[in-house]
Amino acid sequence: MRSFRILSKIPLANFTISVYIEMQKRFYIYEETFLLTMKARLIDIAKRAGVSVGTASTILRRKPGRYAEKTRRAVMEAAKALDYHPSAAAQALVTKRTGHIGFILSEAVEGGLRNNYFATILSGVERACRETGHGLNVSLYNLSNIDTFVFPSKVAQRSVDGLVLTGNVEAAVVEKFRSFNIPCVCVGDSVEVGDIVPTVATDIVGGLLQAVLHAHELGHRRVGYHVRESRRPREIAVELARRVQEQTAGRCELIPLETAGAEAGYAVSRKVAALWQSLPESHRPTVLITSDQVAQGLLRWFRSEGLYCPKDIGLICEGDTELCEFADPPLTAIRQNQDRLGYLATKMLIEHLDQDKPLTVDMSRNDYPCNLVIRNSCTSAG
Repeated sequence: MRSFRILSKIPLANFTISVYIEMQKRFYIYEETFLLTMKARLIDIAKRAGVSVGTASTILRRKPGRYAEKTRRAVMEAAKALDYHPSAAAQALVTKRTGHIGFILSEAVEGGLRNNYFATILSGVERACRETGHGLNVSLYNLSNIDTFVFPSKVAQRSVDGLVLTGNVEAAVVEKFRSFNIPCVCVGDSVEVGDIVPTVATDIVGGLLQAVLHAHELGHRRVGYHVRESRRPREIAVELARRVQEQTAGRCELIPLETAGAEAGYAVSRKVAALWQSLPESHRPTVLITSDQVAQGLLRWFRSEGLYCPKDIGLICEGDTELCEFADPPLTAIRQNQDRLGYLATKMLIEHLDQDKPLTVDMSRNDYPCNLVIRNSCTSAG
């Protein structure tokens, strides 16, 4: 920049006044353009906003500080005006943080990231990261079998600052992550890690109770509930049966249909159908509650057997997805607002990372309300 300022030192005798003034104007225009097109530095932001470099740095890193809204806004507007983008490498050296959150879905989930239920959770995670300026790394990984678990290299290298886990998550796997001091949050009530890391989920027992009572009000006296072979689904089934007994004074029976493994995808539908068919006709449930994917498989199986929903048997899904809305018939389902769960879990994790807020198991929220969306798959008992 000094090479341009020499203009002011050239004797006026060599120029006419008008030429000199015009060149000075052009110099200032050039200087302003140059500052805006060069890679802006933190010191430039501080100077433009009228604050110290330390203040600008703290505000831009979204760290907590006692700054007036006017000061914060001035810094953010200066950064925007100068098109300031902090160096991720430089920030990582100073803060020991990458600015990235990891989202890991258990590879045991049928359909993986194409699974509607978990894809909706991911959309909430992405929204929280975008709002707070964090990057997002997404992957499928073995979270359900510690015997075959291999620690993800990206996590071991600390390419992410924290993890959002969902799907079929084994406690021993989460303990592995914790041994590397990596903060974790789990989404969903099927995880078995509530005593280890915070979990975020809906009140699924309350939602299922709504579904059973809806069937009971339509005259159904036996409701089947598909239970996956793991601790938490069994706990849910036991608690649900107790509350159904209490709410209906024994006039409605909950019949668990347990399948081996933790999966609840299309392939499991034949197992559920076989369990239902194996029961004496007088004891068969007239309504089944299961996942959206299993319900789709059951619809196909029913038709192959000359049975039709809801005339011969009713169906209710324990999670509302597009599969439920566009099925034939459209399926009554429990809306859990998975997008919100993913968003809230990620915000909890980011507040811990950026604002040093605690991240402990007593912060778990597994009571977010859900509601029953009534469609055409469960009608009055024949």
